[in-house]
Amino acid sequence: MPQFDTSFFESQIFWTIVSFIILFVTLDRFVLPRIANILKKRTQLIEDEIAEAHRKREESEQLKSEYTSKLSEIDQEAKKIFDESEKRIAEKHHQMMSEWKLEMEQRKRDFLEDADVTRRQAIRDIRNQSADLVIAATEQVIHQRLNKADAQKALDESIEKLEQQKKN
Repeated sequence: MPQFDTSFFESQIFWTIVSFIILFVTLDRFVLPRIANILKKRTQLIEDEIAEAHRKREESEQLKSEYTSKLSEIDQEAKKIFDESEKRIAEKHHQMMSEWKLEMEQRKRDFLEDADVTRRQAIRDIRNQSADLVIAATEQVIHQRLNKADAQKALDESIEKLEQQKKN
């Protein structure tokens, strides 16, 4: 085996060193700078992405806080609108009830006036009929004819006496 032959050791060591130096120089000049550049770019890219992630996180937290504040404002506005609506409904209800009460009072007054007018008319009719009956009865009793004015006067006097007795 030639590699164990001592006469070849020197040349093998020489060529090993030369190969190592050529390999080291090649790696040092061409390969390692490219690898270092790629690693530097990757590191920079990762740092940029981390910085972008932090910036977006801050933006999202800011948007979240703005959203929360706007949501709170909207909630307050909705409550305000609801309260105003409730107040307007209560006012409208009160107004409608007042109008209804006024209308009912007016109808009651109209009814009482109509009832009073009807009562007076009925009393007048009863008096007229009573006067005619008194005249007829008196004629039959006395056999003489009374005029209507005298009969009406007698009837009115009788009714007044009855009303006074009723009061006492």
